Amino acid sequence: MSPFKIVMTLLISGAIGYFTNYIAVKMLFRPRTEKHIFGRRVPFTPGIIPKNRGRLAKALGRTVSEQLLTGDDLKNALCSESAADAVSEKITEAVFSDAPLDSVLSKVMGEERLSAAKDTAQSRITEIAVQKLKEADIGAIVIREGTGAVREKLAGSMLAMFVNDELIAELAAPIGAKIDDYIDRNAEAVIGSAVSEQLDRLAGSSPEALLTGSGIPRDAVKDAAARLYTGAAASFTDALLSSVDISALVEARVNAMSVEDIEELVMSVMKHELNAVISLGALIGIVIGLLNLLL
Repeated sequence: MSPFKIVMTLLISGAIGYFTNYIAVKMLFRPRTEKHIFGRRVPFTPGIIPKNRGRLAKALGRTVSEQLLTGDDLKNALCSESAADAVSEKITEAVFSDAPLDSVLSKVMGEERLSAAKDTAQSRITEIAVQKLKEADIGAIVIREGTGAVREKLAGSMLAMFVNDELIAELAAPIGAKIDDYIDRNAEAVIGSAVSEQLDRLAGSSPEALLTGSGIPRDAVKDAAARLYTGAAASFTDALLSSVDISALVEARVNAMSVEDIEELVMSVMKHELNAVISLGALIGIVIGLLNLLL
């Protein structure tokens, strides 16, 4: 056989192997829909992956949930020291902000909810303070203390012979009544104004200044946040995992993807490997052609 025929035989064998594997790889994804001729479905349509997308989705979901991302894996990741450290650091940065407290809370709660919370706090604190003030019975305290003070002042004098406790109490009683009446009429407004002023002053201070002024160090807040997160993660992870079906989520996600998206996903991971399979087909074709020549 002439060298030309040998070369052509090897080239043709290699081309056959190359295009055979090329078509096989393409048939994984294409055609993407069924094709019909004279009302009959063309064999091998749609492609393997489009035809079996449901089975692929179920298999992927089962593999992910049972082997790649198990409940224990998620729990260990959420409860890990690195996760707790990252979360506590973020919380500490937010807590030790140098921005005014009201602006920080506004971002978290929203302006309307913050304003409502502030009004509620002012109303409740004022209500408790007024109630305690009235329960203290300031009028009775004035009469009692005033009587004692007058008695001490008059002790040893001639007036002490004429001014007894009953007389002093009788003179002090109108003063006590006036004080009680004043408290009834004005306590809520006066205390409410004072509470509002203090809340505004507090809202204008930064969280960092408030914590530092209270002697609370940054490390203490970070440690507390880490313990809080770790405890919460350990407590709620099991309940969360029992309510979330990872397998079903993955299956639903794959089924929701278009065939084009699935092809792009697979090719992004296996493009080099599939190209290697195609090239291997050419190599095998050349080897088979060479064996035919030798045999």
